[in-house]
Amino acid sequence: MTVLVGDEDDSSFQVVGKKGRAIPRAARRTQKLPEAALQLPTPGARLRERHRAWPRSERPRLSVAPMMQWTDTHFRTLARLLSRRTLLFTEMIPAAAIVEAEAQGTLPEVLGFDASHRPIAVQIGGSSPSVVAKAAGLCARAGFDEVNLNVGCPSSKVTTGGYGACLMKNPGLVRDLASAAISACGEVPVTVKHRLGVDDHDSWEELVTFVETVASAGVRHFIVHARTALLGILSCEGNRTIPPLKYDWLTALIRRFPDLSFELNGGVASLDEAKRLLADSSLQGVMVGRAAYNHPWLLLAEADKELFGSDNPGLSRQQVFDRYLDYAASCFHARQRAGQAATAAAALELEKVLAAPLAQLLEDEFPGFGEALLGELEAASTASRQSAALPAFQLRSAASVVLAEAGAKQKPQAA
Repeated sequence: MTVLVGDEDDSSFQVVGKKGRAIPRAARRTQKLPEAALQLPTPGARLRERHRAWPRSERPRLSVAPMMQWTDTHFRTLARLLSRRTLLFTEMIPAAAIVEAEAQGTLPEVLGFDASHRPIAVQIGGSSPSVVAKAAGLCARAGFDEVNLNVGCPSSKVTTGGYGACLMKNPGLVRDLASAAISACGEVPVTVKHRLGVDDHDSWEELVTFVETVASAGVRHFIVHARTALLGILSCEGNRTIPPLKYDWLTALIRRFPDLSFELNGGVASLDEAKRLLADSSLQGVMVGRAAYNHPWLLLAEADKELFGSDNPGLSRQQVFDRYLDYAASCFHARQRAGQAATAAAALELEKVLAAPLAQLLEDEFPGFGEALLGELEAASTASRQSAALPAFQLRSAASVVLAEAGAKQKPQAA
């Protein structure tokens, strides 16, 4: 069977790969998957004890949404320094990419994650029940705590592959995808993330039919982006902001389906707002997207205490800053030992990826910190090009310089 992985001329839609961020563009094309690659894992294979469907009362009440090129392993490492209890997601991974990685022996590079990232969910996208079943089973065996099906992404690079938000037009297919995934995942829960509707399929009756149909496959938890999606009309950004939020529809779904659980996504910009929504409704959870990435300290540092009633990690922002730099240094040197980041250009590319979460940690306190940090890294890289030695790790010194300059600017001027 032929599966659309991505358009060869697309430079923006990427999936998890060797660098923890993207598969090279040349690898994203229409590919013929061998039938053998679609065989399910051996029936009856025992899952580890932790692979059990968590009761409604145990599923984390706060989660960080899956976001392409953002919720990579580096961001998740930073997030775990701030919150132990928040559910973290991977970036969305096409099911076909997972199946092909398994066939090529590169599955650890696609599905690998650090145990400290738990609880962690993986989001996959696909439109073929056999491919989704194979991918979901591999995700369960990789140790993820939850497998989520993407039925809400409005990106044309996703919907042209037959999945994402366009699937809401075909509830029966989503039911079949969910059923296949559930059968392959054993006790690992399968959830669905979707919109209120798509294009002219946006009535209350169609939404009820969608939830009812998908729930018949055994799905018990739905993550609802409380907007419709307008495909081919609005950009991804437009679809995140222009269609009006309809929180009342989610409230109505909770009343209509009391045996199911629902999680709200869309428009939540602060921890206080998440706390209020959970207190004022029967929501089972709140998912925060770009606000959690852009302001991780403000969203996550107090989340364990405020939403879970447990102790926060208790690290100061400076301690989180220092520990993340230790992690980044270990990543950098590990890549060099593997023969990567051996040139100034390659080292700079890697350090920019590692710098992204750190930049967001301080952006609300020191506006412009991220841009200044990248500038300092580029300056250090230019200087290192004059040396024949292996590039050194520059992020720590660059961050210290920019942080000192930012702090100096905030000091009151002497009278």
